[in-house]
Amino acid sequence: MRTLQIKSSLALVLGLSLAVPAFAANPFEPGAYVGLNLGRASISSKYVESGNDASGTLAIGYQATPNFGAEVFAQTLSFDPFKGLLAAPGNYPDSHIGVAVLGSVPVSDQFSVYGRLGIGRTRMPSTRTSLPTTHETDPSIGIGVSYAFNRQWSANLEASRLTKTEVNFLTVGLRFQF
Repeated sequence: MRTLQIKSSLALVLGLSLAVPAFAANPFEPGAYVGLNLGRASISSKYVESGNDASGTLAIGYQATPNFGAEVFAQTLSFDPFKGLLAAPGNYPDSHIGVAVLGSVPVSDQFSVYGRLGIGRTRMPSTRTSLPTTHETDPSIGIGVSYAFNRQWSANLEASRLTKTEVNFLTVGLRFQF
């Protein structure tokens, strides 16, 4: 049910981003950007000790229009796996590398709402040395808000999810556009 709500919200934001013009006071300039997000990743898993751990994301992207951008990103997950003889054998998510498209709807000169839709590979190490590390192809979705300090610097708050491995993120970040 929650996944359906997230997907519906994302579809609405992406749809509106195509229909609503930008209302920025300064003329838009396309450009490359680099972003850094820090926050929490959560998961409900029988393979990790804590389901709410620190996470970091580094993104490199290109903002083509006020309403559309694309990026390559890498996320770290710091989940601590259960260890020992009584731990369930299995794999847990450790890191994710992906690509995403972002649709944005300006709300004012500085604020905008955006949605993310992406796909990537999630590294899944094992709780046992006898089991191999695997990789999952993992779609990602997200929704967020951003505040532009000026044309180059902006801050954002984002909630996102790796849908196959069921990892949720809540992050804050900074973005610098060249």
